[in-house]
Amino acid sequence: MGIDMNREPFKKQKRIFSVYEITEGIKRLLEENIGYVYIRGEVSNLRRSDAGHSYFTLKDEKSQISAVLFKSYNMNIPFKDGSKVIVGGAINVYPPRGAYQIVVNEILQDGLGELHIKFEELKKRLYEKGLFDAEIKRPIPDYVFHIGLITSPFGAAVRDFLKTVYLKNNHIKVSIYSARVQGDGAAEDIISGIEYFNRDGDVDVIAIVRGGGSFEDLFCFNDESLAYAIRESKVPIVSGIGHEIDFTIADYVADLRASTPTGAAESVIRDENEIVEYLSELRRRLDESIEGLLEERREFIERFVSVFYRDRDRFDEKVGQIERSIQRAYEILRAHLVDYYNRIFSANTRLERFSPEHRLQNYEDRINLLKLRLNGAILNYLDMFQNRLNNVNTRLELMNPENILRKGYSVVYRDNRIVRSVDELSEDDAIRIRFYDGNASAIVKNKP
Repeated sequence: MGIDMNREPFKKQKRIFSVYEITEGIKRLLEENIGYVYIRGEVSNLRRSDAGHSYFTLKDEKSQISAVLFKSYNMNIPFKDGSKVIVGGAINVYPPRGAYQIVVNEILQDGLGELHIKFEELKKRLYEKGLFDAEIKRPIPDYVFHIGLITSPFGAAVRDFLKTVYLKNNHIKVSIYSARVQGDGAAEDIISGIEYFNRDGDVDVIAIVRGGGSFEDLFCFNDESLAYAIRESKVPIVSGIGHEIDFTIADYVADLRASTPTGAAESVIRDENEIVEYLSELRRRLDESIEGLLEERREFIERFVSVFYRDRDRFDEKVGQIERSIQRAYEILRAHLVDYYNRIFSANTRLERFSPEHRLQNYEDRINLLKLRLNGAILNYLDMFQNRLNNVNTRLELMNPENILRKGYSVVYRDNRIVRSVDELSEDDAIRIRFYDGNASAIVKNKP
């Protein structure tokens, strides 16, 4: 049976589309109205082409969608048939088959996926607000003598940081603020540390460090409040979190990002020998300036002598003026040198006060004092519990029925039940009387 082209629906149709036009229209609708999305599902029918592209189906218990991951976006994340994943990409239509699919730009193992999505959303939001801009980052001082370190005092990160600092310069002072660097409350601890060092105002730079860990372990550094605390700090902040491949929001916001705790220490500390060389260079340049000034004065004297040699009196007068000028210049330069060396001596004195030996002795004295206080508290608690135990024993002794019987009292039983009143007894009843040292039997007689 053929189709009647004169039927009413065909007459009313204003335009007839080609398959390609309809497909392109659907493609535009999908791209413009859905855009970039994240989808959770299970991988099936995985196929990898010789060119390095990956084709698979993403499905759940109710539906499925085709997916393609091109080689240029392959992030070396292992997945196979049956893997639970979250993919991010754009929905479009593949015209040759007229089928819609998702072109994958991101693929994450399910479970980590939601954290990665939160990370990317926060990163985008803070970037748009300008928190990552290089123009607003504070410069790190050329010469740092006091570091405020925020980290856990029990991890390898603090040991690596301090080891690197004191290998480069053992005159540096490091003040440690103990903070959790993983899990609940960690971000709040780090914010408190930043606020503490900003109130103290004595540190040259703040370092936030932590050793390596999983993405979840480091997620406390992806906190929005922490990002604003770092940005609002008046003291420059250096981050040294995880390893080279680990990036957190704190790294993006910090004034300087180092790949590791060791790298953070190396980035802010000048080698002691370098500082000594710098001071030596300043001294050399000062000596050269003085020699240059004296040479200018000598040349001036020689020119003066050549002009005024014929007039001895005037010559002597000018020579005297010149000698006085040289003497004044010498005194001024000598005063500058004395002030310069006094400042160097004062700096050396300050550095010696911050030496690790003095600080370690202070820590040892504080630990010994805490030990004495702890021992005293333990002894006080033991005495208190002993007194309470003695009081309980005394009360138990007073309430013991055996002690009441020892005072001359007795207990009467009939049929193994305690008799509490004479009304419960009849004549000729057999009773048992319990004394503190034994029992006796009796027959009731002459009951009133």
